[in-house]
Amino acid sequence: MSTAQIVEAGMFTTVQDLGRPGHSALGVPASGATDPLSLRLGNRIVGNPDGAAGLEFTLDGPCVVFDQDVVVCLAGGDCPDAAIGRPAGPERLPPCTPVRVRAGELIRIGPVRTGARGYLCADGGFVVDLVMGSRSTLVSAGFGGHEGRALRPGDRLGLGERADRPVAAGDSGRAARWLAGVRSSRVLRVTPGLHAEWFPAPAAPGLDRSGFTVSDRCDRVGVRLEGAGVPQPEGAGRMDSEPTETGAVQVPGDGRPIVLGVDRPTTGGYPVIACVIAADLPVLGMLRPGEAVRFEHVTREAARKAWRQQESELDALVRAVASDGEGP
Repeated sequence: MSTAQIVEAGMFTTVQDLGRPGHSALGVPASGATDPLSLRLGNRIVGNPDGAAGLEFTLDGPCVVFDQDVVVCLAGGDCPDAAIGRPAGPERLPPCTPVRVRAGELIRIGPVRTGARGYLCADGGFVVDLVMGSRSTLVSAGFGGHEGRALRPGDRLGLGERADRPVAAGDSGRAARWLAGVRSSRVLRVTPGLHAEWFPAPAAPGLDRSGFTVSDRCDRVGVRLEGAGVPQPEGAGRMDSEPTETGAVQVPGDGRPIVLGVDRPTTGGYPVIACVIAADLPVLGMLRPGEAVRFEHVTREAARKAWRQQESELDALVRAVASDGEGP
């Protein structure tokens, strides 16, 4: 089995796939990529199935070297300094583009300039032991991924067998532009949450009218927002713990919303005023501290339509890019 070695770890680099849903009753959140759209696009571009494991990094990417030739794709936030150490000198690693990296050539990703996270996908996917059907890392529980933790220099990861699928190789710039357009939004569309009717009448619409700022207390567990507080409903302090979901907008006692992420606790005792629609979860995963964000209420039908449209655009985009070329 060919391997990848972590030379420099970057910031909170972990192995992630599309997660392990269905285990909340055991206290295990779904985990997986915080921006599943970027991971899926990167995987499709190198010919992997959507659920192959990639490397997710936060704000600063790792340095990686492979012991055999491999096709890689960089997706997610913009990493303009990403480069491959070639014999003739460094060569830029462009986004959403399949690039063949020779054995021993160093990939240096560097800072994520826009968005919060990036993904490195490799044909065959990164191979670690499956836990509850997933290779995703859940650091809080110490399992999944590589030894249940963020990666460190010297770690080695196996690579799977390359799938017998074509690699998208044409004008990948269109894929990068599409993904950048999705992640550039700072509007989170939401539908009413389980406890929306508990709040005073102006509270739920007030989410639409109020602007918030992403605090520095944001990670894979959740994103805390700063700004005008949302009025608490009566009796919220006496709530029993209830199941949670990724994208749920909780309102704690100080009125500052918390949007739950993929590594969320599986139960919580704060009222949920709204829930981010599936099509906007990639936007949630890309929020950086200090950025402005606002909410927009939509109907459930609009949420379903947005998801179908995003899926249709992804399918059409990858088909178009694949038809432009033969692969690296």
